[in-house]
Amino acid sequence: MTARAANPDTRYRIVCYELSGEGEAVVMDATGEGFIAATGAISAGRLRGELASAGTAELQAHLALRIASDEQLAGFIAGR
Repeated sequence: MTARAANPDTRYRIVCYELSGEGEAVVMDATGEGFIAATGAISAGRLRGELASAGTAELQAHLALRIASDEQLAGFIAGR
């Protein structure tokens, strides 16, 4: 995705669905001044993924720190 200039009036809405045999369920529906979103799959030891982000660099840095300090992810990494 191409970086875009920050506009103080711009907001983003991210809706994430869990897809299963029973259908789909919303797992996140949030609006904010910026976002970092990624999807991926590991197949044969290789990561395939997509990443998109928007908002000011400062906000994205704070979001990245919050993601990096997530307790669920930290538990996975510590258990390796």
